[in-house]
Amino acid sequence: MKSIAQRSCNTILMMRFTTMIAAVFALSACSSAPVVNYYALNTQGAVLTDSKVRVIEVLPVSLPDRINRVPIVVQDLNGKIKILENERWTSTLAAELRDNLSAGLQQQLGAVDRYNSGMVGGKVAYRIASDFSHFDIIHNPNAQQQIEVAVAWIVKRNDPNTSLEKNTTQHQQLTCRMHFTQSVSPPQQDQPPQHHQMQDTISGANIALNRVVNAMALSIVAFDAQKTAPLTEGNCS
Repeated sequence: MKSIAQRSCNTILMMRFTTMIAAVFALSACSSAPVVNYYALNTQGAVLTDSKVRVIEVLPVSLPDRINRVPIVVQDLNGKIKILENERWTSTLAAELRDNLSAGLQQQLGAVDRYNSGMVGGKVAYRIASDFSHFDIIHNPNAQQQIEVAVAWIVKRNDPNTSLEKNTTQHQQLTCRMHFTQSVSPPQQDQPPQHHQMQDTISGANIALNRVVNAMALSIVAFDAQKTAPLTEGNCS
């Protein structure tokens, strides 16, 4: 009887020991799991005081599949793509771009985006369709990182008080495009480069997107006033 009781006790002790070891390994796995960081784009711009545009409609952005992801994509000088699974946008890049184009244009124009607002017709509205062929983070180990941007956009005027035929004439549409490279500021000397490099990259992406928003806003105001868009970057026709 004593032998049976001893074996039973040893079995219980072994089970407890095994459970403790499993718990230690589980805690070790949790502590060594990589941290996933999330980033969001952000646009800021000055109000255009000469804007008389009150209603816009910013359509979903067209973006190549290679970069339209939640994980951030980095490209080297040879075109090799690296997907950073632990560095992520808060949504797909196309959604980030559309939401920030909308927010930036509403701020600068003093307008309302009716795309998601449920606003009905009755006022002149400007529909903006944009196509980003590039919004690429370019990594250069021997120099600063860069954000390469190539975007085209079409602005269509829709006047509910004008016939459908007149709304489709060439005077109701404007086509613009721009292509530029935005440098990313290097980390400060007192900052660990690995920790702050992505934050600097996101700041550079914000500056690049602000340049696009500024150009779009100027083109819409000029189109509304039936004037030539005074763009310092890009051109319209």
